[in-house]
Amino acid sequence: MGKFSIYLVAYTFILSSIAFSQDSLTVGTKFVPVPELSFNTDDGVKIAGEVHVYDYGYNGKRPFESFSRVRVSYSTIGAFALHGSRDVVDSFGSGTRAFYYGFLSRNLSDYYFGDTDKQDYNEAVFENTEYYHFEMFRADFGVLLRTPLESWDEGERLQFKKGISLVYETPLETQSTDFIQSQNIEGLDGAFLTILEMGLILDQRNSEFRAGNGYLLDIGARYAPPLVSTHHNLNSYVTALGFLPIERGLIPSTLAARFSFLNSVGDKPYWVNPSLGGSGTLRGFIYRRFTSDNAISYSLELRSWFFSLPFKNIDIGGQVFVDGGRVFANDNWDSMFSNHKFALGLGGVMSIFIPDFILKAEIGFSEDGTGIYLGTGYSF
Repeated sequence: MGKFSIYLVAYTFILSSIAFSQDSLTVGTKFVPVPELSFNTDDGVKIAGEVHVYDYGYNGKRPFESFSRVRVSYSTIGAFALHGSRDVVDSFGSGTRAFYYGFLSRNLSDYYFGDTDKQDYNEAVFENTEYYHFEMFRADFGVLLRTPLESWDEGERLQFKKGISLVYETPLETQSTDFIQSQNIEGLDGAFLTILEMGLILDQRNSEFRAGNGYLLDIGARYAPPLVSTHHNLNSYVTALGFLPIERGLIPSTLAARFSFLNSVGDKPYWVNPSLGGSGTLRGFIYRRFTSDNAISYSLELRSWFFSLPFKNIDIGGQVFVDGGRVFANDNWDSMFSNHKFALGLGGVMSIFIPDFILKAEIGFSEDGTGIYLGTGYSF
C-alpha cells in the first residue's frame, strides 16, 4: 500500500469532558469532545476536533432523545472537511425519527481506479506518480425520516424510511495525462444529484452503539431523477446485521456479523459507483480500492469487553475480525461468488464517560498491505 500505509500518529483521545446532567450515565445531556492530531506522508499534519452530544432527557430515554455530532478537520496541505449531523428520535412529537446531516470537503489527494472488475490498477504507478490522483470538492446535505409502522409491529421497530439529499462533487485541476481524464468518465466536469431515498428498517438490536444481541435489516433504494439531477441513476441496497451473545468462557463476548449488497444502474458519476476498501469494508485495503457497478461485502467480528475502571467510567475491550467481498460489473453477474478478497485484523476499544461513547483503534491486514484506522464507534 506504499505511502498510504505510512502513518506516524499522535492521537490524543480525550482531554476533558463536560456533562451537564444528573449523575446517571444515561440521564440528561452529555458533551464529549475528541481532539485529534496525526501525520501521514500524503496530508502532512492533520488537526481535527469532534464533539458528540448525547441528550437522554430526564427520563433516561433509550437509545436517546437526540444525538448530535460535529467534526472539523484541517491538513497543512490545505485539505479540510466539515461534518455535522443530528438524530432526533421523536421529531416534533410526531413519533417520526429524523436524521439531518451536512458535509463539506476539499480533498487534495483523492484517487480513482476506474472499474476494477474489468481492469485493475497499476500499483507501481499509483505509488510513484500522481496518475490516479486528483483534487476534489464535495458538498452533501440531506434528511432521512423514519416512521414506525405501528399496525405491523407493536414495538415500533419496523420503520418506513424516506429521505432526500443534495450532493455535488467535482474534480479540480485535473490534467490531460491523469487517469481520470483518460477514462472520459461521467462526472468529470462536476455532477449534481437530487437523491430520493425510500426503504424499510427492522431494528431489533438491544443497543445502537454497542449491540450485544439482536439484529437489523435495512432495505431500500436511492433514485436520482432527471430534470433535478445532472445524471439519472438508481442504487438499490440491502444490509443485514446480527449480534449473538457468547456467555461461556472467561470473558463474555459478542459475535457480530454484517452482510451488505449494493447495485447501481443508469447514468452515474464516478463517485456513485459502489466500492470496497477502507475503514468500513475490507479493512487492510485502501479506501475505494475496488469499484464497479455492484459490491457485495461481509464481516465477522468477535467483540469482548475485558475489564472496567471506575475512573471516568472506563471500559476496555477488543475485537478480532475477518472481512470479505468483491465488486463486479452489471454484465458480469456470473462472477458474483468467485475471486472474493479477504482481510484479517484486530483492534481495541475504550468506552469512556458513558457506555455509548466508544473510541476505536484497528489494524487490518490484506494482500495489498496494512491499514490503521482510528475513530469513534464500532465499524457496524
